[in-house]
Amino acid sequence: MNSLIRFGLAAAVLACLESAAAGESAIEKEQPKMDFPQARIANDAVSLVVYLPDAEKGYYRGTRFDWSGMIARVAFAGGRTVFGPFRTKFDPTLHDHVVGPAEEFDADSPPGYAEAKVGEPFMKIGVGLIEKVREDKYGFWNRYKLVKPGPWKVAHGVDWIQFDQEMALGGLAYAYTKRIGLNGMSFTIAHTLRNTGAKPIETVTYCHNFVIIDDEPVGPSYRVVLPFKAGLQGNSKPAEAEVKAGAITFRDAVKGSVMLFLDGLTGTAADNAGTVENTRTGTALKFKGDRPLLKYNFYAEKTAACPEPFVRLQVGPGKEEKWETRYTLGAAEKK
Repeated sequence: MNSLIRFGLAAAVLACLESAAAGESAIEKEQPKMDFPQARIANDAVSLVVYLPDAEKGYYRGTRFDWSGMIARVAFAGGRTVFGPFRTKFDPTLHDHVVGPAEEFDADSPPGYAEAKVGEPFMKIGVGLIEKVREDKYGFWNRYKLVKPGPWKVAHGVDWIQFDQEMALGGLAYAYTKRIGLNGMSFTIAHTLRNTGAKPIETVTYCHNFVIIDDEPVGPSYRVVLPFKAGLQGNSKPAEAEVKAGAITFRDAVKGSVMLFLDGLTGTAADNAGTVENTRTGTALKFKGDRPLLKYNFYAEKTAACPEPFVRLQVGPGKEEKWETRYTLGAAEKK
């Protein structure tokens, strides 16, 4: 494939993993095949296809999500797979036409947005400089003009890949690193945000976790296990979902969308976790972060179940913050 970086695996293992990664469901067949810059990292158990940020040819070129580290597909033993396209009628410049563990900074208001005048740029970490338009408030769903894409440096090895970006605007400036590394049946997404400017950076970041398992649409075979006794805030839209006994389940196939605002957080890093299971195929994806949460939301459509843990970061000039999430692949108990 063009723009594909291949790494060594034992021939039999690689053939098995690539066969799993190539499997297509009815959902995937709706999306046209396109040649996007990508890398493959792997060990003897797991293979990851990761899209590379590219302002001209990248899979995602929107102004909402961090362009780095979008995992197109995870494949592992027994033909199991995790992740796939969220939007099947696809436009790489739209805000949520993404894949995998897509991350976003400042869904409510990016640094410098309030101070910028109409027509001036503001900064979106992981994206670049965006032009402010006349509006009542920032809307992450808007199709803003990208004034300057953030530059990326990409380095990789057999079982890891790292993305680095530096941006500056006025007194705001940062150096951002994201590194994905494999270790057995787990992979870790580690971040560093260093403030290289004169002004403090206060930011909220979260991972949308667009999880689809074994290419099966979200419905009664899915279960999301939470680490705390969750309740629902009044503005939630449960639709086909229900929250009970520390888990989110689905009465029926998700036809529209589910939006849950969860309460019950304990204020510790133990809240920053979850498991998405497909109880029909027996595949599970667990994740665990190392930071206490600001809030925890959950979103679902037929193409993804999305636990969303939010973390607040305050980074003074010359300081840096580090945080990471470990994802573990395994088996769920079949029903």
